Amino acid sequence: MGISNDVGVDRISNLQSDGSPLQLRAIEKKRKKACISNDGGVDRISNLPSEILERILFFTGVRQAAQLSVLSSTWKDLWKSMPDLYFDARDFPPTRDENLRLVQLTHRVLRHRTWRVRQLRIVIYKEIHQRIGISPRLWFDFAAQCHAEEYSLSCLPHSSSSPISGLIGENPNIIVFGMLLRSLSISGICEPFSAFEAPSDACPLLEKLSIVGCSFDSINISSSRLKQLTLHDCGVFGRLRVATPSLESFDYRHSFSRVCRLENQPSLRHASIEINCENWSCDALLGILRAIQNATSITLPWWTLETYYKQQGSFSCLPTFHNAKHVTLVSHGQRNIILISDLLQKWPNIETLTMR
Repeated sequence: MGISNDVGVDRISNLQSDGSPLQLRAIEKKRKKACISNDGGVDRISNLPSEILERILFFTGVRQAAQLSVLSSTWKDLWKSMPDLYFDARDFPPTRDENLRLVQLTHRVLRHRTWRVRQLRIVIYKEIHQRIGISPRLWFDFAAQCHAEEYSLSCLPHSSSSPISGLIGENPNIIVFGMLLRSLSISGICEPFSAFEAPSDACPLLEKLSIVGCSFDSINISSSRLKQLTLHDCGVFGRLRVATPSLESFDYRHSFSRVCRLENQPSLRHASIEINCENWSCDALLGILRAIQNATSITLPWWTLETYYKQQGSFSCLPTFHNAKHVTLVSHGQRNIILISDLLQKWPNIETLTMR
């Protein structure tokens, strides 16, 4: 499906809602009440520092910011140069084409931009609740188009909760591009037939990556500068590969992959792992522990280690964490002191042990 980039014109009224003349007169009436003139003839809102106005506009969302521009003369063009942009499909009426309308709005706004975007945030609905499917690549292309430094993409279920469409016919790989992108956060993206990739050559400055509640056919994270990685509640039907030599913080919880390849992280400082042994083989668990063995601060689930011990009979095959200074064991029940003393042999330089 092709989406035209020529929707809309240059006037600010095209970015406002399809309001009736009565609604527009009501907005204008509110503007007059809000505008208390001083000797210079400038309304009170316009006297606010531009940094405050920009934050107000960001949290209201781009669509609302365009509508609210009638409240102040300063607001009229400020949204075009504000460093942070927030697009939200929930700002549109529930007509099951909110994602399409959001794409059209985003195209129009980015054409008016006069400044590079510092932070871009987009909230969409799951495709299964939309009449017209939008390629997932398009949402990532917006970050590259506006040269964003930080990008957050969230996918939410529709309030009606009743699906009206099946899977999208086209399932291309999702390769993130952003030469200036430093932070990327995605949540709720379910593309079980697509591969997600964040290669170093496409995102050379990427330092922070968070993937929460997503499902992909495979995930390949190969970044030479990435420092912080979060993977929560993710389902990977194929291979999960993480090759990040500069990684300093790794938070991996309740995620599953049939083939998990975490390469050694020589710069790792903080590691938090929480997995269920019922979904993981002992060899897969060992692979994860070997990848984080350089960390100085480690958080592990006690029940996973206890299950491993029951299956293997000892902790002898576990890697030795020579750099570990601070270890936290998370448990919701009783802990076997004998097993803990046996486990301590794997942390010869430990300074603090916290049972939580």
